[in-house]
Amino acid sequence: MSLIGSGFLTIFSFVFLISIVVVIHELGHYWAGRFCGVHAEAFSMGFGPTLVSWRDKRGTVWRVAAFPVGGYVKFLGDAGAASEPDAEKLAQLRQQMGEAADRCYHFKPIWQRAFITAAGPIANFILAIVIFSGIAMTFGSQPYQLPIVGSVVEGGAGEEAGFEVGDRITAINGNRIDTFQDIITEVVWRPGEELRFEIVRDDSAMVIMAAPRGQREEDRFGGTRTLGRIGLGSVEGSALQDRYNPIEAVGQGIDRTWSVVSMTARYVSRVVTGRASAELLNGPVGIVTAAGQTASTSIEAGDSAGESVFLLLVNLINLAAFLSVGLGLVNLLPIPILDGGHLVYYAYEAVARRPLSMQAQALGFRVGLVFVLGLMLVATWNDLNYLLGQIF
Repeated sequence: MSLIGSGFLTIFSFVFLISIVVVIHELGHYWAGRFCGVHAEAFSMGFGPTLVSWRDKRGTVWRVAAFPVGGYVKFLGDAGAASEPDAEKLAQLRQQMGEAADRCYHFKPIWQRAFITAAGPIANFILAIVIFSGIAMTFGSQPYQLPIVGSVVEGGAGEEAGFEVGDRITAINGNRIDTFQDIITEVVWRPGEELRFEIVRDDSAMVIMAAPRGQREEDRFGGTRTLGRIGLGSVEGSALQDRYNPIEAVGQGIDRTWSVVSMTARYVSRVVTGRASAELLNGPVGIVTAAGQTASTSIEAGDSAGESVFLLLVNLINLAAFLSVGLGLVNLLPIPILDGGHLVYYAYEAVARRPLSMQAQALGFRVGLVFVLGLMLVATWNDLNYLLGQIF
């Protein structure tokens, strides 16, 4: 594929992913606001200069902006896209509108404001469940390898800890293990951390403590990352589950979404508290890279143009489910400017029976903005290091 074609495909894939995930997130806020009788002044898909805009019959301005890296809903009374209250505007609205001020977000009861705020991340989780359920019902379960040790790398962490061929790993640090991929997922982001492996050996339950070793590895695209490895190989052959009926597919979708939520939340919490490396934390550049890699492998895997397009859409939608979970979780972090920060403010208001002062909220938003920008810088640094590793 030409460089121009590859670049176009990457841009298309990124915009496709962001459009699905961000629009669903903001629609969660929007529809929850509609349910609670709050007027939305603007719904923006993207930031920056407006490319296209229109006003609906309810007076909401819908706009498509130049930079598709996010979006927002601006409710009546908001000072900006972060939904921080505009004290002067609220006072004027209350005086001028009287009972009509009930359409203002900041005049709503605490539970309604909290519901509207939480609806964005909830919509992201629902999207992930729908996607995973649809894939399970349409394609059934993919071939997987049982969590049984087929080989032990000589001199590796697994041999040192006492693993033997034939051991079946049932849980790691209390998290259930169903496939060999689950083992890899649990250890890959925890190099150097001692983990508790629950295993079954010769029909007897045992516990083995082992710490994955950090190993610098190159992927098929030429990029390198430090990953945790335990030094165990899987058994030959794989198992395959039958296709799911609708009820089973929804259950599979919920289970898959929870697994991604659990793993992502544990990793992010360890990064924030300094207990894990932030190297696997990715930002917008990383999302662009992942979208491009997914698109390239999908196109290459197809035997015909039609099959390539089909694989591209399926794999991008599957990637959108993972991205949706990540966006939902990040927005629930208790950081002012994010949804989780707003929920913390509302919790304080519910307990103290009065809102936090405007000055304290404004300070919190500034601190939160700095913290979020810091995370973005770290993530972007990781993304750039990965890209540079592909070049040099």
